[in-house]
Amino acid sequence: MDETFEGASMRRTFRSETSSTPTHTRTTDTRSTRTRTGTMHSESESGSEYVPRFDDYGDEHSVVPLRRMRSSQEALIPNDESDMDVITGWLYNGPLQRAKYEDFSTIDWIYESTKARHYKNDLRVQTHVGIKGRLQLLADSSKSWIVLLAVGVTMGLIATCISVSSQWLIDVKGGYCRTGFYLNRRFCCWNTDSVCVDWVTWSELFRVHWHWLDWLLRFIVFVFDAILFAGISTFLVTEYAPYAAGQGIAEIKTIMSGFMMRQFLGVRTLGIKCVGVVLSVASGLSLGKEGTMVHVACCCGNIYSRVFKKIKHNEVKRRELLSAASAAGISVAFGAPIAGVLFSLEQVSYYFPAKTMWRSLFCATAAAVTLKLLNPFRNGKLVSFQVTYDRTWDLFELWFFVAIGVICGIIGMLQNRLTLYLMEYRQHSVLKNFARGEVLVVALATACVSYMSVYLRADMVTLVSNLFTECTGQETDGLCSRGDRTGNVFSLLVTSVLRVLMTSVACGLAVPAGMFTPSMATGASIGRAFGMVVQTMYENHPTWRLFGACRPDVPCITPGVYALVGAASMLASTTRMTVTVVVIMFELTDALIYVLPIMLAVTVSKSVADAFGKDGYFESIIHLNGYPFLSMDQEYVLHGTSDELMVRVSEMTVVEANGETLESVLKLLRESSYSGFPVVKSKSSLVLVGYISRSDMAMVAERARVSSVYSNASPCCFSRGNIELPMAHAQMLDFRPWVDATPITISHGTDVNLVAEMFRELGVRYVLVVHHGALLGIITKKDIVRTVRMHSRNQARSEMPYVPVWLSSMVRQTHEPVQHRLPVFSSESRGL
Repeated sequence: MDETFEGASMRRTFRSETSSTPTHTRTTDTRSTRTRTGTMHSESESGSEYVPRFDDYGDEHSVVPLRRMRSSQEALIPNDESDMDVITGWLYNGPLQRAKYEDFSTIDWIYESTKARHYKNDLRVQTHVGIKGRLQLLADSSKSWIVLLAVGVTMGLIATCISVSSQWLIDVKGGYCRTGFYLNRRFCCWNTDSVCVDWVTWSELFRVHWHWLDWLLRFIVFVFDAILFAGISTFLVTEYAPYAAGQGIAEIKTIMSGFMMRQFLGVRTLGIKCVGVVLSVASGLSLGKEGTMVHVACCCGNIYSRVFKKIKHNEVKRRELLSAASAAGISVAFGAPIAGVLFSLEQVSYYFPAKTMWRSLFCATAAAVTLKLLNPFRNGKLVSFQVTYDRTWDLFELWFFVAIGVICGIIGMLQNRLTLYLMEYRQHSVLKNFARGEVLVVALATACVSYMSVYLRADMVTLVSNLFTECTGQETDGLCSRGDRTGNVFSLLVTSVLRVLMTSVACGLAVPAGMFTPSMATGASIGRAFGMVVQTMYENHPTWRLFGACRPDVPCITPGVYALVGAASMLASTTRMTVTVVVIMFELTDALIYVLPIMLAVTVSKSVADAFGKDGYFESIIHLNGYPFLSMDQEYVLHGTSDELMVRVSEMTVVEANGETLESVLKLLRESSYSGFPVVKSKSSLVLVGYISRSDMAMVAERARVSSVYSNASPCCFSRGNIELPMAHAQMLDFRPWVDATPITISHGTDVNLVAEMFRELGVRYVLVVHHGALLGIITKKDIVRTVRMHSRNQARSEMPYVPVWLSSMVRQTHEPVQHRLPVFSSESRGL
């Protein structure tokens, strides 16, 4: 087993070394061969080069026109000028070529990395030593930095526009500014200390003086605007950009792992996402805009990367930039550039080299500096709920922080389960056919319920900011009211319960949605209520031994700190993030002294949530949608061997290296839907020669079909070895540039855990199972994903006896429907 794996790695290394020969060296060899054979053809006849064709003994037989390919990507683009210009003759010694990856397929990490190394080698050879050569190298290396700088500046601009626009639409539900209709209430009343005469409510506009009629008018306007904004948002999403719905982080994680989802990071998705999230937040749905910033940042990174061919045509390089760009999303969402870098490392990135961390910091810093310069809130803060604390905490409060972590850990887990259950229900009910109507109904219900509570009626950013703020001695109303403290505690607890329900319903709607802020609002409400209870206990019993460390002349309990701890705990339990959450809260408060309570609560909260399942919200969405994702964080203990997991050769379609014609290849493509075909020496011996993907084979075969050079009887060559070729035919179709002659192979009986590690660490799309060179079967990434999920589901069932009955039923309901989606992964050798 070890020898097979080592041998596969050695073959990959050998291939990388041999294929890294500079392009000009191969051209020189070809020209010298022409001179040696005495066959020199003029290039002026057709304007293209000529490559001689040789048989196994070195005799030249014919010449095939070939236009030099500047890069392997030229083979991806259809060419209308000449039928077969980019298809080489069968004398080929260059690196492996690839056609354009199909949608919902997986990239070849090894091929893309090798292509990047070839690009660097060719660039170093082509550039001359001296100032000019160094400038060329500098210009090439600066392309990534230019893209990241553009992403950072753009994210600062987008975040400013979204924040100002959403706040204006939220305030419009209550009135308008007399001096400028485009101003929100805060800017309209900027220089006003007490009563703002420039802000006109709708009741004042229509001269409504009766109290009940004033309440009714405010209610109607509030509900009408909520339905209007939500309806426009869902119309834009469902009509023009379905990928703009939701938060998008789960899909980004899948894309980072090598999955192709075209149009998910496109221009249209970016535009609809930005406009839709403003309308969704303004509608009053229990959604936030912070989580969507990651998707917006990755869209910007993907769009800007198209400017440079170096990045556009290499999927690994593009994903490195997307990892760095995602940090800018968190940077502008929370005003936390360091947390953005950690978010990229902890949550988003699948492949995170050291240089990506430096790029992430650069992009996040550029975004934060741009946001700081624009100053959207006119108070110097990057986000509206940044707070500062002047008080410290005492050691006895750690017990209360642990209690908050336990409570938020359970509630966060329940919120995830309920959200996934409702998403699963939508996919299997008639609601999936009425996405717009569902959004309108939910917006109506949310507006009616929210208007009854001052904590639900306020937008969540304002609510979180108020919950974080500590009370001063002069404040006697609202959250700081001592006389109505019991009522406030009860209202906050009710708000938390309703917020969990509304967030669970809203997260699966066809609108741009983020769950960071709703989770923080729920946790802050719980923490603030808990802190107010502890504060009441101290005020009523200051002589208790528990409060012995409190000084009588200084306020001992700060409920705002408890709200901060609760928000961090709730966010950690839903997303399973740890370090990122702690740093976000630290950068929000600028108080290093509160890092220890937050770390303790976050650790407890995540541990409690992990007791019911290791997957966070984003991983659960990945499993729900059936994306082929293997987490780098989790360790799998699987049982079985490769023989039990592979698709046997008797169930596959193979291609003979010598014996196929263009007609048989076209027939094979029509009659089968496999995403790739192993190439064998003969169907009787099944000696493995290589592997070719369906997209590559289809691209070459289709161009040959419409060409006048080839006929249906033209033989096809799939092998680079010494095989017998029927030279009676004048033209032979060469597939060898697209055949992987050194695929990753394993021996039969290899432990499935080793196979899973190969897929996860190497990023391969498939491995071939062989025995003494003979093909036995194939294992794809989706086979491993299916096995891992079956193992996780069985493990969850085995742990159910330790979970209460009422909770285990919900957990089973959210896991069982995955079994109905198993046919998505049942085509083991398809959809690579």
